[in-house]
Amino acid sequence: MKSRALLFATLIASATAAASADFQLNGGSVHFSAPSDWPVIMQMSEGNPQVIAFQVKDRATEGTEESSRVTVTSKKIGDGSAFQAMVNGALDKAKQQQGYEQDKESADSSSLRYYAAEGKTRYHYREHFYFKNGLGVQLRCARPILDKTSKEWVADFEKGCDEIAASLAK
Repeated sequence: MKSRALLFATLIASATAAASADFQLNGGSVHFSAPSDWPVIMQMSEGNPQVIAFQVKDRATEGTEESSRVTVTSKKIGDGSAFQAMVNGALDKAKQQQGYEQDKESADSSSLRYYAAEGKTRYHYREHFYFKNGLGVQLRCARPILDKTSKEWVADFEKGCDEIAASLAK
């Protein structure tokens, strides 16, 4: 019985490990895991800043110009005051977006969560910030609010963003 439980636990761990892919920026100073079924749509791993962007497929966006995307951006900034300026700049930029509204339902104080419009479509944004080895790192998850988007898809999207955030926090 114990060997079956161990085998089952091993299979679950293998399936979980296979569901993630590892990425890095700035020569490995920034590393994170993301769901392996999220295709990379842009990668800029030289210069300053460096960026990896993912597109997260949602059937509800088929036939529209909308898309869900996740970006991790790293920028050499030097010190804590420059990092705070980076965070403040992102907050100011968010507030200037058309239809900006803070997500009041979110009890998560470790991230900036808000709604804003892209064209005629309302989007939900979630941003996390990290200061590591003289680098400012920003995780930004953006998804359109569409009637046809399933609750399961939203939960998977949030889970993927959580995975990246947790791996960046290490």
